[in-house]
Amino acid sequence: MRIKISKENDELLYKLKTLYNFKNDGIVPRIALSNSLLLGKIFDIENDIIPSSDGKEFRDDKAIFGTVIGNGSNTIIFKSILDQHYGRNTFEDEFIKLFKLHLNHGLEVWNSKIEKANISKGDHIDILLKVVKSGLDLRKNVVKTNISSKNINVKEFEDLLTFELGQTEEDENVVIKINDLREFDNRNIAIAGMAGSGKTQLMKDILYQISKNTSNELKFIFFDYKGEGNPEQLKPFLNATKCEFVDIINDGGIEFNPFLSINLDERQRPFSIRAFVDTISTFVPRMGVSQENILITLINDLLDSKNGGYPTILELFEELENYYEENNIRQDTLYSIIRDLSTNIFNCNPNNPNILDKSLYLNLPPALSDTLRQLVVFLLLRYFNSYFSSTNDCEPKDHIFPLRYVIVIDEAHIYLKNKNARKALEELLRLLRSKGVIIVMLSQGVEDYKTKDFDFASQVKLPICLNVQNKDYKAISNFVGTPSSKYKLETEIKKLESGKGLINIGEPKMIELRQWWKTKKDENI
Repeated sequence: MRIKISKENDELLYKLKTLYNFKNDGIVPRIALSNSLLLGKIFDIENDIIPSSDGKEFRDDKAIFGTVIGNGSNTIIFKSILDQHYGRNTFEDEFIKLFKLHLNHGLEVWNSKIEKANISKGDHIDILLKVVKSGLDLRKNVVKTNISSKNINVKEFEDLLTFELGQTEEDENVVIKINDLREFDNRNIAIAGMAGSGKTQLMKDILYQISKNTSNELKFIFFDYKGEGNPEQLKPFLNATKCEFVDIINDGGIEFNPFLSINLDERQRPFSIRAFVDTISTFVPRMGVSQENILITLINDLLDSKNGGYPTILELFEELENYYEENNIRQDTLYSIIRDLSTNIFNCNPNNPNILDKSLYLNLPPALSDTLRQLVVFLLLRYFNSYFSSTNDCEPKDHIFPLRYVIVIDEAHIYLKNKNARKALEELLRLLRSKGVIIVMLSQGVEDYKTKDFDFASQVKLPICLNVQNKDYKAISNFVGTPSSKYKLETEIKKLESGKGLINIGEPKMIELRQWWKTKKDENI
């Protein structure tokens, strides 16, 4: 295996090797890689920029990874660690790319600490010893092949779930058998429609049908980003779906502790904390590596002090406030966002019921900043991702795929514009499709779902196009899928108007959509 690193990394490698008087060129890369993994860093080789190959070439993997007894290469050990970190078996070219990304990250973190250190006082030795100690602390723990979270008992709805979208022009009911594997190999839904097109009314009707047809067994969460929900006006919907309305501002926050997404298992905890901090840095402008490291350190210390429990967001802010005062750091965006999160956004009572045990309508009013609203949504999504990823895959029975939960993300275009948020949504769609979770995204236009780095429609089996401003044939066909007849799709597109929608199952069909306001009236709810 030959690995050629970048010129910049080659220079950093030489600098650190000289500083510590290491005799072997492979010592610094091994420490840098290990430190990056220890910090929980995750890369995407499809989208992240791979460092160049204009520096030193390691022609023999023994030179960079060292040898074990019998003069065999340590490469297999490092590959096994990397495979475990990413939860998959990496091929050689993937391993090399990920190694270069983690090397680059590890060297940058290490060097940034060195530049702030007092070398004459031996600070650089303390920096290295901290990394070594973290590794030894992990080594002391017993390795578990199956952590207990894999045995989480999750309620499942195991019967066929159907709901109606509306009627065709021939008065035929369009019935969706969402968990019938003969019709849908995944259960994700995307709805595109501009304001006034009827998408929210359609979504409420679908949720009503899901609740009714599962006897309220299948729970859901509806993220209302616009924050226009009025509990009195919503009362019929809330009662019919046995859903709890939570206004983040007026109800004193949501009964949930976002730290629950952190796995307390000693081997998993560093990666879990890293993912938690990454979620925050995604939405906090100008948050740098040093701020991330401060947050990681404080969360680690808080978890240590809790002896198996979780801190509150308020406790994190108090620790951050003390840290800034002690180190004479000016208040910045990190300080502001943690302060805001600690102000009646999350009720972190340890006696709170499991958030998954009830259906929730989460109202995020505009009085909250865009940053805060987006962060609240993604801290909850981080928990859902962590929770369901730790469960076993659903096992189909007689072509019926069991269902566990429904997540509805309104105004999805807000998140799709953010590169890091897109990655989180992509991960959510990919990882939870085997876990029985239906993810529904609502956005204003079909073009919102196709970004330069990912086509979200490709992960959706049921795209529904309502009246959209951009009625370009190519954009709509990319969204709903290639039609059996181009002429048929073009004809149906011209019919789009408020209350109507277009699907492409078998062939393009125009539907008079079900609307919650009408169902409420017809069924006297």
